[in-house]
Amino acid sequence: MKPFHDVFVGVAAIIVGALLLLGAVSDAATLMSLGKSRLLSDAVGRTGARWIIGAIGLIVIAMGALIASGWRIHW
Repeated sequence: MKPFHDVFVGVAAIIVGALLLLGAVSDAATLMSLGKSRLLSDAVGRTGARWIIGAIGLIVIAMGALIASGWRIHW
């Protein structure tokens, strides 16, 4: 059985990633008005910023799925 904290953190990461992805796809004014999003938008343009934020959302979803599944890096 997986530890509860792995599942909790994984699900939380999936939710955050989904919100980022949804905000980027729908061009949410709330997301694009945040300070870091505005800086990114000024640097690469609004469409480029949306693509980057969407990619970050996908990466966070993938990391959340890995964490929730119990996968670990063995150092």
